[in-house]
Amino acid sequence: MNTYFTFWHYDAVILITLGLIALIISTLRRPNLTSKASIIFTYTIVALGFMFGALLVIDSYTKKITLSNVDDYRFLPTEKIFFTGSVRNSGNYTIGEVSVEIKIINKDSAALKGKPSYQSNAFAELIGDGRVKPSYLIVTEVVATNLKPGQRQEFRIIMPHPSYFKGYTSYVRAFGQ
Repeated sequence: MNTYFTFWHYDAVILITLGLIALIISTLRRPNLTSKASIIFTYTIVALGFMFGALLVIDSYTKKITLSNVDDYRFLPTEKIFFTGSVRNSGNYTIGEVSVEIKIINKDSAALKGKPSYQSNAFAELIGDGRVKPSYLIVTEVVATNLKPGQRQEFRIIMPHPSYFKGYTSYVRAFGQ
């Protein structure tokens, strides 16, 4: 059972839909309008935009997630990075899916200067490795479903550690859907 919508979401959808229906009826009742179809189309597009914006605003207030106890360690034999921690629903409504996004960035000079990729060194190019390698890696996983208010869920995410990284900096964020 996915609980994406709260009653606030339903209220916003119903109110905007009722407003759209009232505008359409008032447009159709005016006999002297020549381009009723274009006016109704414009009303519909504006109503969909309002609905999308309202759902985003309601999401920001109803889906509050706290990320805590995040720890990472590198397991050298398999070249993997293990991230552990917990997510907690700190809002008042059930969250359908809680996802955790982890971004690791290579600690080389190109990545620190904000460049999007890492170019291999001259020796590697001499032996034929001229490929462009990414300077970051992003992994997103769903760690909890139907998280009730106040409930906490532990997670563990395993991601690869690229062999050309000279160390890494990690950024972790959680979000609900």
